[in-house]
Amino acid sequence: MDSHSQPVRPDFSTVRFIYFDLDDTLIDHLKAQERALVDVWTQYPELQRTEPKVFASEFAGTNYRLWEAYRSSEVSQSELRRLRFEQTFRQIGVGTLDWREVDEIYMDCYSRHWDWIPDARDALMQVSRHFPTGIMTNGFTFVQKKKFEYFSLNRYARHLIISEEVGYLKPDPRIFAFAAEKAGFKPSELLYVGDSYSSDILGGCQCGWKTAWYLQPGKAPERHLADLVFSGFRELLQALIPDTKTNPT
Repeated sequence: MDSHSQPVRPDFSTVRFIYFDLDDTLIDHLKAQERALVDVWTQYPELQRTEPKVFASEFAGTNYRLWEAYRSSEVSQSELRRLRFEQTFRQIGVGTLDWREVDEIYMDCYSRHWDWIPDARDALMQVSRHFPTGIMTNGFTFVQKKKFEYFSLNRYARHLIISEEVGYLKPDPRIFAFAAEKAGFKPSELLYVGDSYSSDILGGCQCGWKTAWYLQPGKAPERHLADLVFSGFRELLQALIPDTKTNPT
């Protein structure tokens, strides 16, 4: 494609049902996590031996690795919650804190910082007026259900699917098959919108779904299988509902 070429608009004419990922697609999980960790850091002098950004960075990296292990059934949910703090404490040289106490404070602070990704709520509202929609997420059931309630997501989504309840995590084809059956449409009639290339885009593509990959502004992948890559929800709306006003309400 040369510098004067216009991006090709994806063909979503066969789409009959749209599923959205939740964390870091609709809801800004990473920002809430970072702010909650700073809140935790301020409450423990032991943690203040290092900078808050260092503590948050160590936790984020450890948490990501353990989630990968959780997806592969190498650790349980309870082990994940324990190890992400124990390993972080070890990495920054703190050995005196009870992970259970810190985890409880962290989860409380985390919920206080929940917020929408910019323009995601307006986009979800508009999409739900034109298509039946659902949400499919890999989070812990007790956390994701609180988010569903806090953001009133049942107003927009017909199906709220949590991997822990289904028994399979994205990108396992079985959770995509479960979601397709719930929607009542063929895979080729389904669109999945998500931020994780491995869990959302590859998972959806491998099951015959159309996919739209949400990337934070400034990121540009060289190769991908997504039907659409977008960094602002206006782009998604223009692809799905080209004749509809797409300015945030």
